[in-house]
Amino acid sequence: MTTLTDTVPRASLTDLRLLAVAVASGIVLGVGDLVVMMNVPFPWANLANSSAVWALGAFVLGAVLRVDPLRTAIAGSVMLVVAVEAYYGYAALIDMGGVAALWSEVARTWMVFGVFAGVIFGVAGAWTSGSAWWQRVVGSAFGAAVLLGEALHTWANLNGQYGRFRTELMQTSIVMAVLGVLVLVVSARRPAVLTPAAVAAVPTAVFCAAAFSAIGIAY
Repeated sequence: MTTLTDTVPRASLTDLRLLAVAVASGIVLGVGDLVVMMNVPFPWANLANSSAVWALGAFVLGAVLRVDPLRTAIAGSVMLVVAVEAYYGYAALIDMGGVAALWSEVARTWMVFGVFAGVIFGVAGAWTSGSAWWQRVVGSAFGAAVLLGEALHTWANLNGQYGRFRTELMQTSIVMAVLGVLVLVVSARRPAVLTPAAVAAVPTAVFCAAAFSAIGIAY
């Protein structure tokens, strides 16, 4: 027979495991960002350093964990905050930056963004397997829209860019858009979810593009 005293430790253990997964995922994301950028040619290297791809990390974590939205919100935020510190920590370790970057204003700003993105896209990921139809629609739409939004933002900033850099940005935008469509199809799974999610993703992507422009995201 299960008692209250049995349930509390089990719940605590589950929460600790979720926290461990979030921390480990953040380390992989932050360190992996630099590793990919240093070893993979453009435009693929741009994906590693993409804000949308980082947000997608929280989305995937939320979808994989399959726990309640509150826990996925926390897990997504922890993951992205840890990823920021792992990024700057690894950069310092390989002499690409100083240790002071770990607590710099830039790092703190990115961690704040990480908290917001972790909550939004962690919950969106959890909603892709939600019990309500509208949750699955919104979840899939948000996962796709952040990628489509950055693709749109990148394409809109091609003016004034020339030569190889312009070509790389065009390629990055196209790859990002394709990835966004892929995320939409995979996360929606069924036509009853896919069609309304695709419709909802369009204005959401425009909003995301505007947000990237307002923040000043650039490669």
